[in-house]
Amino acid sequence: MKLFAEFAFETETAETVYMALLPELDDSFSQRSAIGLSLEDKNKLVLSVKAEDAVSLRSALNTWFRLIQIAQEVLETTYEVSC
Repeated sequence: MKLFAEFAFETETAETVYMALLPELDDSFSQRSAIGLSLEDKNKLVLSVKAEDAVSLRSALNTWFRLIQIAQEVLETTYEVSC
């Protein structure tokens, strides 16, 4: 079974989050899934995941949702501290 999911995140910090996560694409989290990360316009981050099975898809999505969330939280925290 082949599965595919794609999510778009619209935020003013999309470009910064994209640049922060770009090095993570070099690490292979699983042999059973493939990750795509792209920037559309300046405010839209697109995450695509292809997986061999539902378990791999869920695992990859959980990992990348968490990475995106952490990057966003760090940006928010550093913004609050600098103000």
